[in-house]
Amino acid sequence: MDLTSDYAHRRIVKLLTITLVVFLTAFGLLANRYRPGSREKFRFSKAFLAYDLLWTTAFSLVYGRQIYKDYSQGEINMKDATTLYSYMNITVAVINYVTQMMISGHVAKMMSRVPFFETLKTFRLDSRSLYKSIALTLVKSFGFPLTLEVAFILQQRRQHPEMSFIWTVYRLFPLVISNLLNNCYFGAMVAVKVMLNALNARLESQLQEVNMLQRKDQLKLYTSYYRMQRFCTMADELDQLEHRYWLIYVHAGKYLTPMALSMILSLVCHLLGITVGFYTLYSAMADTFIMGKPYDGLGSLISLVFLLISLAEISLLALLCSNLLEATRRPALILQEMNLRHADCRYRRAVHGFTLLVTVTKFQIKPLGLYEMDTRLISNVFSAVASFLLILVQADLYQRFKEY
Repeated sequence: MDLTSDYAHRRIVKLLTITLVVFLTAFGLLANRYRPGSREKFRFSKAFLAYDLLWTTAFSLVYGRQIYKDYSQGEINMKDATTLYSYMNITVAVINYVTQMMISGHVAKMMSRVPFFETLKTFRLDSRSLYKSIALTLVKSFGFPLTLEVAFILQQRRQHPEMSFIWTVYRLFPLVISNLLNNCYFGAMVAVKVMLNALNARLESQLQEVNMLQRKDQLKLYTSYYRMQRFCTMADELDQLEHRYWLIYVHAGKYLTPMALSMILSLVCHLLGITVGFYTLYSAMADTFIMGKPYDGLGSLISLVFLLISLAEISLLALLCSNLLEATRRPALILQEMNLRHADCRYRRAVHGFTLLVTVTKFQIKPLGLYEMDTRLISNVFSAVASFLLILVQADLYQRFKEY
C-alpha cells in the first residue's frame, strides 16, 4: 500500500479513530454502542453504562482505599511530587468516570452527527504533515506514560524494593485514565488541523489561479466565455470549501463540550505538579546547602521527570491550539489577497461570503468558557508557578532559619 495516497491516509486515520473508541469503551469511559448499519451509528447502551458503573466503583474503591490507608498511617508526604501527582490524577480520573456516565446520551448524539470521514474524503492531505502529527500524538499518548513508568520503576527500586513490577503499573494506571480524554481531544484537534491545512492549500491554489487570470496577457489569451466558465467552476469549489469549513467549525466546538471539564482539571493537575516538582528540586538543594545533608540525586531526577512531562503536556496542548486558531483564520487572509477586479460576479459573491463566515465565526478553544487556549497559556502557567513558588520558598526558608 502506498503510504502517500489518500486511501492510505484515510485508512490510517480510521484505524487510529477505532483504536481510541476501543480504548474509551474498554476502560469504561464510553457507554455507547456502535451500529454501522444504523442512521445513528452511536447509541446509548444500558449494558455499557452498567459496565462503566462497575469500572467507576472498582476504581474508586481500590484507589480510595489506598489514599485513606496512606492518610491514616501518616504516609502522605506533601513534598513528594510523584505521590501528590498520583493523588491528583486519581481524583481527576474519578471525576471523568462520573461525568462521562452523566453525558453518555449527549456524547452518542454528537458522535453520530459528526461527518468526520465524509469531510476527510474531500481533502487531499499532506503526507509529511499527517505523519508528523500522528507521531506527535503517539508520543503524547504512549511515550509520556512509558517515561512515567520508568520513573515509577526507579522510585519502586529505591523506596519499595520488596514490591513487584505490578506496583508501578498500579501507580501508573490513574495517570493513563485521567489523560485518556485529553489525548482523545488532542488527537481529534490534530486531525482538524491537518484538514484545515489541506483546505488552506486548496484556497492558495485558487489564489494563484485567480490572480493569474487578472493579468493583461491572460485577459487577451482567453475568451470571456471561458473565463466565466472557469470562475463559475472555482465558485462551486469555493462554496464546497465554505461548507466544509462550517462543518469543521461547528463540530470542533461541539467536540470540546464533553472534554472541557477533564481538560480544565488536567491543566490544574499539571499546574500543581509543576509547582510541586520545582519545590521538590529546591528542597533537595536547600537540604544540601543549608542543612548539610547529602544531595538526593535520584529523588530529584524522578521529580524532574514528572515536572518535564507536565510542562510538555501543557506546551503541546497550547501550541496545538495556537496552530489550530491560526489555521482557522488563514482562509480570510488568503481570500483578501485575491484580485477580483476582472472576476465573475458569482465568484465575487462566493469570496465575500466565505470571508464573512471566517470573520464572523471567530473560532475559539475555551473550555467551560473559562480560558482561551493558545500560546499565552504557557506564560500564564509559568507566572502562576513562580507566584506559588515564591510563597512556598519564603515559608520554607523562614522555618529553616527559625530553627537556628
